[in-house]
Amino acid sequence: MMKNLLIEKVPENRELDGVKRWEEEKGEFVQIAHGELIGHLAWFTIRKDFWRGMHYHEKKEEIFYVIDGKIRAVFIDLDTREQEEHFLEKGDKIRIQPRCWHIFYGLEDASVVEYSPQFYDKTDAPKLDMGV
Repeated sequence: MMKNLLIEKVPENRELDGVKRWEEEKGEFVQIAHGELIGHLAWFTIRKDFWRGMHYHEKKEEIFYVIDGKIRAVFIDLDTREQEEHFLEKGDKIRIQPRCWHIFYGLEDASVVEYSPQFYDKTDAPKLDMGV
């Protein structure tokens, strides 16, 4: 896996300390972050057959949590040109370091939470068409 990308499945275990998720009769609970500073928090959807992203950040680290749905994610390390593709679904958490270009394609309607320890800066998201 690329050095500036981490993908993990959030464990389904109510008894764990820290990041976890569980479902019960009254609904689902997910603790997406634990002990992390959050300077930016967002929620977005990606409809089937549409995309979001096609950019990178020079300074901002981004963490995404897939609430529901399925997406195809493509990542390119801008320093090494290494490329990876992953299929992500409910319960997947993705951590992207700066200079990692990314795009998310909706394979079905999906909901995603995004957060970062840094504040959002619209000048730190250069669009770059990598032809994927």
